Amino acid sequence: MRTVSSMLALPALIGAVLTTGYTGLAYAQEDSMILEEVLVTAQKREQSLMEVPVAVSALSGEQMHDLLSAAENIRAINARAPSLVVESSNGRLAPRFYIRGLGNYDFDVNANQPVLMVFDEVPLENSVLKSIPVFDIERVEILRGPQGTLFGRNTTAGIVKFDSVRPDSVNSGYATLSYGSRGTTIAEGAFGGALSDTVSARLSLKYQTRDNWIDNTVNGKGDDFGDLNEFAYRLQILVEPNDNFSGLFKLHGFDMDGSQPQLFYANAFERGRKGLRPGFNEKIAAHDGPSGFDMEHTGGVANLVWTFNNDMTLTSITGYDTVENFQYADIDGGVTGEFGVPNQHGFPVASGDGLNDHSQLSQEFRLAQQRDALFFQVGAYYFDEDITVESSDFDSFTDLKSATTYVDQTTTSMALFGHIAYDINDQTTFTAGLRYTDDEKDLEVIPGAGSTVPPQTISKDDSYFNWDLSLSYEMNEEWMLYGRLGNASRGPVTLGRFGFTSEADTETLTSLEGGFKANLMDGRARWSSAIYTFGIDDQQLTATGGTGNTNEILNADKTKGWGIETELDVLLTDRLRITSNLSYNKAEIDDPNLLAEECGGIPDCTGLDPVVDEFMGFFGPVTLVSVDGNPLPRAPKWIFNIIADYTVPLESGELYFNTDWSYRGDSNIFLYESVEFIAEKRWLGGLKFGYRNEAGNMNVALIGRNITDEIVADGAIDFLNLTAFVNEPAYWGIELSVRY
Repeated sequence: MRTVSSMLALPALIGAVLTTGYTGLAYAQEDSMILEEVLVTAQKREQSLMEVPVAVSALSGEQMHDLLSAAENIRAINARAPSLVVESSNGRLAPRFYIRGLGNYDFDVNANQPVLMVFDEVPLENSVLKSIPVFDIERVEILRGPQGTLFGRNTTAGIVKFDSVRPDSVNSGYATLSYGSRGTTIAEGAFGGALSDTVSARLSLKYQTRDNWIDNTVNGKGDDFGDLNEFAYRLQILVEPNDNFSGLFKLHGFDMDGSQPQLFYANAFERGRKGLRPGFNEKIAAHDGPSGFDMEHTGGVANLVWTFNNDMTLTSITGYDTVENFQYADIDGGVTGEFGVPNQHGFPVASGDGLNDHSQLSQEFRLAQQRDALFFQVGAYYFDEDITVESSDFDSFTDLKSATTYVDQTTTSMALFGHIAYDINDQTTFTAGLRYTDDEKDLEVIPGAGSTVPPQTISKDDSYFNWDLSLSYEMNEEWMLYGRLGNASRGPVTLGRFGFTSEADTETLTSLEGGFKANLMDGRARWSSAIYTFGIDDQQLTATGGTGNTNEILNADKTKGWGIETELDVLLTDRLRITSNLSYNKAEIDDPNLLAEECGGIPDCTGLDPVVDEFMGFFGPVTLVSVDGNPLPRAPKWIFNIIADYTVPLESGELYFNTDWSYRGDSNIFLYESVEFIAEKRWLGGLKFGYRNEAGNMNVALIGRNITDEIVADGAIDFLNLTAFVNEPAYWGIELSVRY
């Protein structure tokens, strides 16, 4: 407890330094040296980041570009905001978000997540849709805590919200070309401007490719795995015929393929030892099964806004997306051989999953108006998703599908919501929201060629209310205090992986949060902090693996958690800017009757939970353990991030240096606790050193990501072989860019 207390004292020390005007730092005093105002849409209207009574972080488009400069995908924002974790057992496909310790490590492509991803105001429900590439971005917002009233279902943990750069009448654009480690080539650009007095457009493109860089010792060819090819486009047209109407129309698409969705390493762990085994090498694998992935995604958005004479606005947002994909891999990560020898196992396991068919339609109508001290908005929302999931086993000797099962699932959701913000006086604002949701899910298991499972059906439906209340108080021009009480729900869920069906009821989280936001040092510093506590009824948990390549959905009776978060952005001098954040989260299961399968296979893990039962199951011996009191999976207690930007003026321009470092603490990989299955703590560092001309429209830079080449386990397979998957190795590259 001493360590926790000492670290939590850091924000208070920083605040004391800032508010007392400590002069030991050589920052400049010019009035013009202030931080830019950050605008967010956390409450579905544009507001200053510092006045919103929500714990929200914002990443700029430039920051996102730097984080993605190594051909990374959306996982690059992992640990870049307080309490935020992003990972995937499917590699570049189907990322999973966690906020404040809450997420879902289910690897199925029809899994429900408690963190909603919103892209250009359209919720993207399916995990495969969340693979969408991030480029030409205006801003990313991370909303922490329940967001059940304005954003609806599946927001118990929060929201990650992306906003593209919109077209306008000013001709502008950029082009970037980079080359780096592992034969990585990235070409990205955008251009736009006025097509007429009333129409503007913007076209954004991104292409990236990477060579094979991992040797497969089975065939001895060298450089057998790791390649990728991605192409994405976004075309936006903005129509503004008069002051009373605007229509933004977007068409987007994304194609991706490669040799490995996720590389699994057999016996990456060593029994009785935390961390990757001595001698582990991420550039060498031994696979005797087939692998590959591909995805095709297209979609469109129509965002229409009417403004009436009384300043009332009516907004209609229609979104449609469709995606097809399939990914398959040598899940056991090794070849048939002697147990316990690295890269060897006793029997082959190769399988794949994907969406044979998918469509998502969403429609939101929203009416809003500012009336003196009162702002209100009311709306209606409709969501419809229809998917067909294919799950296939492969024969490791022929590389052909040996058994296939299909799952058809439809999800329909309808909601009505309202939100008000009332200024009680010049300093105090009261905010309240209410939402009614009706959800329905229907799932059908359809046996395919080679499948032995029987046809099955599941239907789940539920209706529920969500609400929130908040009060904000502006002490003065520098300090704002706020408190927030609210809840959110994750609707009912159905699952049918390889025909093994399970279901779970709606979960509901209720959270109490308090915090402050401050503008300090005459506008040269921003500081915000929040402390929260929550309880969850019927939390939806996923028990993966155990003795087989399966998933099961469970409801925990209770889950509880608390934490503290702090962020600081400060211009120390006219050349040096520091941005940092720190969070501590504790989330644990509170259910004496909740049991989970412990790891199976050989070698097995060193379990730490009390054994409740042992019996013979479908795939072999099953050991059931109690997980009461365990921390939630993928929920590190400590997350820290710091970014430093430094510039050196020259007659012809400037040199600039940027370095960023993120820390993520240890976390359990599964519901049960064991010595081996730990997502280890890690420090990942990046840098960018470059030259920018005086006009600021041309620059060249050296780029490094994971510059210390730190490799740790990000996840695992627990039913055989102590198999793991790991993070990306070091990347070095050079980047050229122009802007106009």
